[in-house]
Amino acid sequence: MSSNAVLKRVCTRDYIRDTLVSRILDGTYPAGTQLKELHLAREFDVSQAPIREALRELEGSGLVSSQRFRGTRVKGADFAEMRESYELRMMLEMRSVSLAAPYEQQLLDDLGQYLRGMEVAVKADDSEGYIDNALRFHRRLVESSGNRTFLGVWDSLLWDIRGRIALRRLAEQGKSLKPLVAMHRALLVRLRAQDVAGATERVKVLLERVCSAFDEPAAAR
Repeated sequence: MSSNAVLKRVCTRDYIRDTLVSRILDGTYPAGTQLKELHLAREFDVSQAPIREALRELEGSGLVSSQRFRGTRVKGADFAEMRESYELRMMLEMRSVSLAAPYEQQLLDDLGQYLRGMEVAVKADDSEGYIDNALRFHRRLVESSGNRTFLGVWDSLLWDIRGRIALRRLAEQGKSLKPLVAMHRALLVRLRAQDVAGATERVKVLLERVCSAFDEPAAAR
């Protein structure tokens, strides 16, 4: 398969996955809805392969469940599990910041580029552009630790999906992305100052803010 064909397939899968996530979160597909590969393949005018790949990613994030002979059904977002995944991510990233010190100029330059992408996206009210750059920022932090197991675990948690769920929750709660950009900016200031303790604390505060999207309203407790 050519590189162009592979790229097209990946882009198609990502588009299908993001569409299905949106439908699950906005209630178009309520819990219990069966997602049939053949039906979806016809709707998106694709083979069943990218549909199967997209559903596999959704299953990995906990949004759907698949059982032999019963197919794939919507579970909906498990907010308790989402909080737990962000707690694990917080531990990984805080430790990564510690391991990455002293911070190389290339790392700081890369993070600065991603931060500028976030700033541009927020000004343009482009949530997709924001999450893409934010995920690159945080993955680069974990990568800089040099710990391949950390990076593998971080990738396995499918932040493309979980991050978008968090942003949707924040939007539903009327929370702006501007404070998150400011928190990333404060983190980068600490990294540039080679302040390991300060940078570690900034990561903690930032991810706690995102994790708060999954807190239950007081009336529901």
